[in-house]
Amino acid sequence: MDHSRVRHSRIQRSRRGPALKLVLALMLLSLVMITPMLAWNLTGEKAALGLNYTLRSAELASGGTTTARWNPCQKAIVWRANLSGWSAGQRPAMLKQIQTAVARVTKVTGMKYRYAGTTTFIPRQENLASAPADIVVAVINPKTTNFSFSENSLGYGGVLWATWYGGDGEGAAVVRGYAILIPSGMKKLKPGFGPGNRQGNVILHEMGHATGLDHVRSKAQQMYPDLTAKSPNGFAPGDVQGLTKIGTKAGCISVPSRVNITDYN
Repeated sequence: MDHSRVRHSRIQRSRRGPALKLVLALMLLSLVMITPMLAWNLTGEKAALGLNYTLRSAELASGGTTTARWNPCQKAIVWRANLSGWSAGQRPAMLKQIQTAVARVTKVTGMKYRYAGTTTFIPRQENLASAPADIVVAVINPKTTNFSFSENSLGYGGVLWATWYGGDGEGAAVVRGYAILIPSGMKKLKPGFGPGNRQGNVILHEMGHATGLDHVRSKAQQMYPDLTAKSPNGFAPGDVQGLTKIGTKAGCISVPSRVNITDYN
């Protein structure tokens, strides 16, 4: 039997005038498999937030830790989009925004991403390992999933990683990611990219989570847990620094074949 632990952080949007709270969140799923050699996991305690960037830390069987990141040397990180919660006529524009956000992540990390089309898959707490792609970006009604959203939520993003140990050593690698965008909140924001309360900034924020970044303490960064009129135009220097540290410059990860996860390449 699998066991799961879930925790989340919140992020809200504010503006001058009447308060309008729109909440983004980071949801990080921990799935611990009962096996002496392999675990899908995430540390149960909240990571200390850095000033300009925060990386996820995976706890190893030896008691040590390592950065939880994608293997930048895999052929590509395959992603799909579920746009079922967005009006049909506006789906091409939303998909273009998501593709632009992924391209910006690619530019900073150096990692290759490949779009594999749309999907009806809905990320849930218990099904991420069986997702039809490495990352699913889902614009969906929050009632169709079982993550804990508020009525003003904008989105959730997170990662699932595997850790291993044995005769061939120990290590960790992110194997799945997801970004959920909530239509009711996104429609209250201006489409496109730019500074402030923009849909593009929400997508970049959640893609940052799906790549391995956590929230930060600096208000000048995209990963700060408040989207405001002063939010940066795209990834700020701290975001870029964090993404660089989990991209190709961090080096390859040798993932054992016993980490039984579907390779969509």
